[in-house]
Amino acid sequence: MKRFLVPLYLRYIKFFAKLRLGRIKPLIIGIGGSSGKSSLSHLVFFVLSEKLSVHSSKGKNSETGIPLDILGIEIKDYTLYSWIKSAVETPFKLLFNKDKFDIYIAEMGIDSPYAPKNMSYLLSILKPNIAALTNIDIEHSMNFDDLVEGKHSKTRKEEIIKAIANEEGKLLKLLESNQKAVVNLDDPNIKNLLPLRANTLRVSEKNKNADFYIKNIIQTKTDFEVKFRFLKDEFVVRINQPLPAYYAITIVMAIAVCFASGVSIRKIIDLIEKKFMLPPGRFSVFRGIKNTTIFDSSYNNSLKSAVGAIELVGKIGEGSRKVAILGDMRELGTLSKIQHEALAGVISKNIDFAILIGPDMQNYASPKLKEEGFSYFSFTTYSDAKDEILKKIKAGDLILVKGSQNELYLERVVELLLLNKKDKDLLPRRGSFWDKKRRNTP
Repeated sequence: MKRFLVPLYLRYIKFFAKLRLGRIKPLIIGIGGSSGKSSLSHLVFFVLSEKLSVHSSKGKNSETGIPLDILGIEIKDYTLYSWIKSAVETPFKLLFNKDKFDIYIAEMGIDSPYAPKNMSYLLSILKPNIAALTNIDIEHSMNFDDLVEGKHSKTRKEEIIKAIANEEGKLLKLLESNQKAVVNLDDPNIKNLLPLRANTLRVSEKNKNADFYIKNIIQTKTDFEVKFRFLKDEFVVRINQPLPAYYAITIVMAIAVCFASGVSIRKIIDLIEKKFMLPPGRFSVFRGIKNTTIFDSSYNNSLKSAVGAIELVGKIGEGSRKVAILGDMRELGTLSKIQHEALAGVISKNIDFAILIGPDMQNYASPKLKEEGFSYFSFTTYSDAKDEILKKIKAGDLILVKGSQNELYLERVVELLLLNKKDKDLLPRRGSFWDKKRRNTP
């Protein structure tokens, strides 16, 4: 029955979502990539919404999330009743929802090479006028495992990334010559997709010939500064909080997308500097118990983002003990071992003490740290680690918290350590549905 009803439901909500888009005819900005979609979308949203009516999918990036968001329907608890209710609401939303927006920002996330969880399916719902691709990496790689034949882990990784690039790249390849693309030229898998038919704005920290060339990045305990060149002019963006270096590409890509949407560079920078804020769990900074500082990156985890976060803590942590509380990088399939082992090497070079949570950290990162004589504890679940976390945290520690959301929910670690418990409202995954998930997850 489910095998019949799910495809029927998807066709149903897609049909009405396309009708709604056809009625209001917004400029559509599609944002794809293995990571960084929400942060980029968030920055673009608050810049463009200064003057225009803008609607953003805000993390609703799937085969159900995008069409329901277009219709203005929110699924709160993901029960059968909620899905049935959404189906009943759908035609009425089309008829009676009079809200209009000039721009629709769609996060477009793929989990698989197969419909409905691939880029081809999402592009059957909407066709962006402007598209940005942040990066291509092996997140959700377990769902691409069956496409590759190589047995050696390095070969499998190369083949899987190629398959992911093929799927992600459809977002850019679909664009016409009168449309615009913004690309991260430093990602070799994105670079290989070029040239495109669309007018392409290239962002790079390595290539001086890029349209937006990042000349310098300054990271301190209190600030983040990016200097970049666009055409012949140089610009500086200053953010009043520490950030990993990879946010330079995110910020400048946001500037490029907004510029492609018709906003001047200086106006964009002014708005970013005044209003900068990232979505919850993407390197928010909180005061913790025992006069600690918490860097909350608990929304999700990947090797690239974990390395950037760990290296920042190592760089700005002089005079403090540097602590990393890290959860598994999930959904990596056959590549999980090499990714966690690689992360262990970065931990030992930049961090003073670590608490690892999850079976993959325990099985793959832990042995590597043990070989190096590094100081750490390893646990299978948050519940097992909770008491030890409270015991091991010392006054003045800098604490990085990062882990995949899939059955880990390390925002619980951040909440445990917050000085002001009201700050828990600023953590990721709020609401009764997620409260229940956390209660039922050890």
